[in-house]
Amino acid sequence: MITTVQEDYIEHHAYVPEHIPQYVTPITQAEPFLFGEFLVYAKKGHLILVGYPLNASFEEKRLEKALDDAVRRFNPESVALIAPAIPPSLQNDLHPPIDHYYRLDLSTVSVSQKSKNMLRRAGRELSVKESHSFDREHKQMIEGFLKGHRLDEATRFIFQRIDAYLLSSRTALIFEARTGDGGLVAFDVAEFKPRNYAVYMFNFRSETRYIPGASDLLLSAVMRQAAAEGKKYINLGLGVNPGVTFFKAKWGGEAFLPHDFCLYHPPRKGLLEMLLRGL
Repeated sequence: MITTVQEDYIEHHAYVPEHIPQYVTPITQAEPFLFGEFLVYAKKGHLILVGYPLNASFEEKRLEKALDDAVRRFNPESVALIAPAIPPSLQNDLHPPIDHYYRLDLSTVSVSQKSKNMLRRAGRELSVKESHSFDREHKQMIEGFLKGHRLDEATRFIFQRIDAYLLSSRTALIFEARTGDGGLVAFDVAEFKPRNYAVYMFNFRSETRYIPGASDLLLSAVMRQAAAEGKKYINLGLGVNPGVTFFKAKWGGEAFLPHDFCLYHPPRKGLLEMLLRGL
């Protein structure tokens, strides 16, 4: 587990969603630990290693040392590793395509005239409010999204547990876009725990009540809140696909970190070796 001092250190230097234990732990039921500059989440038989150093430049040797230390301590069956780059020794044939995190610098952001027009148009039909309450409306919208889209198992797992995350976080906010009659058209979830970053966690839209500009209106509200809280940046999340990448780029988001992933199965230690290590 992490100490109060470590928790403050993580909050001060966090810059990716996986640096936020109050997000990862409720969804995965894994306990956070700090190995040098790297966060590790441990659950019986499994580790998640966040290979983005909190307060240091990325070096594969440092990552490999943290991985070795964590494996020695927990003796897991599997390790899910995310990092800017996967060490060659851990790569396999199932290596997925590399994505990127996108970042918005609030000190240099400039809203285009086209986006301003979109905001005005959407604002005539929708109002935005903030909430901490995740209720049946939000859950139904997520369920509709899951039914209408082909998603990998890991993404479905996360989306189905958003309610657990929101119950655990005092610094997450739901931004809702509603029509004049109160109908929910879209909502965002943003996290404000990191010292210098807001994190754009999730965006969902109604499958039946589409209004152009709803997501733009919500992101604009997230930006205002981030600026009001003194954040320097918004981590807009991964590119995911060309449509999502276009949306983030049109608001000034720039790719700032590669995102690579691998699932590693380390050799298991035998009982005798584990007993000898304890002597």
